[in-house]
Amino acid sequence: MRMRIILRAIRADARFRGGICRLRKMPMHTRNAPVQDPARLMDSALGGVPQAWRQAIWLERPNEGINLCGMNGRPGEDWAFESASAPALALSILLEGQMEAAFEDGAVFGLGAGQALLMAAGQHTRGWNVLSGAGPFRLLNLHLSPQALRGLTGMGMQDMQALLRQARHGMRHLDACAAVLPVFSQLQRIAVELARQQGCLPDCKAKSALLCAKAAEALAAVLQHCSIEQGHGQLRRAVPADRPRLLRANALLESACEQPWSVAALAQAVGLNEKRLQAGFQALYACSVHERLTAIRLDLAQSLLAQGHSIAQTAQRCGFGSASHFSKVFSRQLGMPPRQWASGQLGQ
Repeated sequence: MRMRIILRAIRADARFRGGICRLRKMPMHTRNAPVQDPARLMDSALGGVPQAWRQAIWLERPNEGINLCGMNGRPGEDWAFESASAPALALSILLEGQMEAAFEDGAVFGLGAGQALLMAAGQHTRGWNVLSGAGPFRLLNLHLSPQALRGLTGMGMQDMQALLRQARHGMRHLDACAAVLPVFSQLQRIAVELARQQGCLPDCKAKSALLCAKAAEALAAVLQHCSIEQGHGQLRRAVPADRPRLLRANALLESACEQPWSVAALAQAVGLNEKRLQAGFQALYACSVHERLTAIRLDLAQSLLAQGHSIAQTAQRCGFGSASHFSKVFSRQLGMPPRQWASGQLGQ
């Protein structure tokens, strides 16, 4: 019998900067714990989940093969467990906290707040997860069967694996691969919107349709992000030399959208002239630098408003000069003032 290897209990240290970690031994107290299957958590009524974590978990299954699991709380204790899953695509979006996830006898991934893990497995897999309960923990996990993946996107599991293997981590002994991604503004907004729907809509059909649509939107955002990063097809031919600097420029806008970025300042920061920066953004993102910055700011604004932040706070956090200017831009892009939009979200 193969020796099983698992992670040690989480410690808040430099290991949680994201990426692949070395293998570590399983804590003894988890060896007899029930194995968790993300697709069956709802059916098992959270069997085997520690009480401290039960209070932080919500589950939804809007359609066959589409399983959503959200966690939001301060459990106060770590949770280490073995996991098993049939072939599936899993997207874990970590908004707050720290965690590790691993394939059995494969790669181990350490995640911190603001990182996401995308896994695509074409076979039954086993692995481990360790979730840190030392501080606030917010996670959204989307788990799709191959049939559900094809129904939402028209893509098969092999298509997803081919996309990930080109620039990410495949495991030769497994029909599986994975990627650690940043939680970019669009993905953060979608995750917050999904979490907001928990327990909100009384009409089950309307709620299921909305959750399925948001799940598809999350996958589309991730696929677009991966395609741009890897420079597929026409994208690679359009900006063969400038692509790394353009990706860096977009990352700067994502990480510091509150800054008063000008085209000149951004071009200088990444070492491109303004004309090539603008042309590159048109090729990669089909918009100007200013339009891209506005889209990033509005994605963040929707996330903040959905969490109850005020108009003034949101405007400041997103880099708008004033609440009135923010309201004007928001209304023009989304068709209603931010106060009305927020009332609809919070009223649910």
